[in-house]
Amino acid sequence: MTVMVTGIGHIGGYVVRDLLASGQRVVVYGFFGGTGAASEPLPDLDYLDYLLGGNARDKVEVEIGDITDLEGLTRAAERHSVRKVVHLASLISSGAEANPALALRVNVGGTVNVFEAAARLGLDKVVWASSVEVFGERSVNESGVVDDDSPPDPVFIYGAGKLMGEKLAIRYAADHGTDITGLRLSRVYGFGEHVKAGRGGGSSWLSSLLYQPAVGVGPSVVPFGSRHLDFHYIEDVSTAFMTALDFENGQGRSYLTHGDYRPMAEAFEFVRTLLPDATLTLSMDDIPLPPGSSLGWSRRYDASRAEREVGITRTFAMETGIYRTVNANRVYAGLPAIPEPDLSGMQPTAEPSASAARAAS
Repeated sequence: MTVMVTGIGHIGGYVVRDLLASGQRVVVYGFFGGTGAASEPLPDLDYLDYLLGGNARDKVEVEIGDITDLEGLTRAAERHSVRKVVHLASLISSGAEANPALALRVNVGGTVNVFEAAARLGLDKVVWASSVEVFGERSVNESGVVDDDSPPDPVFIYGAGKLMGEKLAIRYAADHGTDITGLRLSRVYGFGEHVKAGRGGGSSWLSSLLYQPAVGVGPSVVPFGSRHLDFHYIEDVSTAFMTALDFENGQGRSYLTHGDYRPMAEAFEFVRTLLPDATLTLSMDDIPLPPGSSLGWSRRYDASRAEREVGITRTFAMETGIYRTVNANRVYAGLPAIPEPDLSGMQPTAEPSASAARAAS
């Protein structure tokens, strides 16, 4: 079976890797960090090449194309006999806030193009990346948790565009029978985050904990020390997309996913144990984020519906994900790997669900 992946930035590279490992034929579609000219450097393909251990262009079919071009997208999917799509192409966070018109074309127009192409060609499945940014302060219920029944409250353009995509997915499922599932992603981290940062991800502050100390750059000041963070490790995120691809009768619904909700202070102390010689300081203060970037990653999310209905689960505790990220950053920089600590028995921290809290009230 052939699966098309639109956008192979941070998450997409891992999804492509896992699709190939499962025996699927993969077509990647997008600009890959360029402007659409084949003669230009394509940094996203270089990143994919590293993840795949080289020869990426021999392992996947590459289609340089504009996600806002419906006819081009449809022709590419038809030409390669695509049956399923993972849609990740997006202008994110501060990039969307800085250019609302482009964000509308890419994030809303590009998403509806994927749905329209799938409807025209009768594809078997579309899985796409929504975001917890469809929620805001008014989404938090009396238990302090956000779940899939919480009212939307997007603050910035990025979240508003994702919410529009969710509405469109429901309509395409109802009107055309297109099987669509959205995943509301929280704070994704892991090796390769430099790709997302280059797109205006607004989360480069986390590099002060996971990248700079790993490669010997310092001193580093880690902000947000008084907050929690939903550490959603990239391997779990990719597995979620793989699981959703096999989920039938999605009906256009979007599902919260999340990682290991932990204090930043615990993450800081764990990195100190991994890198005892690093010059690190934990600041309890917040820092200003780029326009369009929110503190949505610090909220608590209940993803029990995704587990119950789709079968999406979490595997990686914060410690395991951080160790893998730090080590991968070191190896990429040509530094020796650090010894693996005893992580046996580590599991993501359980958290109260909003649904349980409601039932108890």
